[in-house]
Amino acid sequence: MRSLSVSDAVSQGWEFAKKHGLLLAAIIFGFSILTGMINSLAVPQDFWANMKAVQSQDMNSLQKMMDAYSPSVLSNIVSTILYILYIIFYAGFTATLLKLIRGIMVKVSFEGFKMSVMTYLKYFAVNLLVGLIIMVGTVLCILPGIFFATRLAFADWYILDHPEAGIGDALSASWNMTKGNFWSVLGLQITEFGIILIGILLCCIGIYFAIPFALFVEGCAYLTLHENLPTAAPVNEYVQDEH
Repeated sequence: MRSLSVSDAVSQGWEFAKKHGLLLAAIIFGFSILTGMINSLAVPQDFWANMKAVQSQDMNSLQKMMDAYSPSVLSNIVSTILYILYIIFYAGFTATLLKLIRGIMVKVSFEGFKMSVMTYLKYFAVNLLVGLIIMVGTVLCILPGIFFATRLAFADWYILDHPEAGIGDALSASWNMTKGNFWSVLGLQITEFGIILIGILLCCIGIYFAIPFALFVEGCAYLTLHENLPTAAPVNEYVQDEH
């Protein structure tokens, strides 16, 4: 059984980030602009005027702004659209990184987004279920939340890697992959958080490069632990089947 080395995962992830990171950062930046434009549709027309009034300590304007910015039908619709877009984008984005790491793709393209609707739905379901499990664990006593977040860290990667698998299969696979590597995976997650934090500190713009870098690190760790699964068919078979 292979053990996870955080330093090796970071080193491998950095090599991929150096090669593809800038283009991927540009894609994330473009996506953030798109989502920002969509989100602006739910902002009241007098929002910025009220903001200026708030800065001048006009409490009446503050109350008006809060009332105007309370959830509305439009804001709920916009939030739903944004959530769907985030799921689609990060499912395809992660699948793209996985194929780059595996060598199935040699350069960044939108081939990674060419997945069935069912795969996108499974990706959504896996993330939703893992999120709920972590939330319940955190509410109970923080430590269970950390434990489940670590043991189920690769469920979403697995469902993208094995689109024919079920949601339970993805959770089980991640649980088995991280067995005996809990502290290494936890260290990996802390390292990823550090990478993102550094990106934010670099005038915030660094976050666009930090995200693919952190995901490359996580993807390299996933492939290392994936080899511990006894019956894991090569991802190439699924790619060929899709075409």
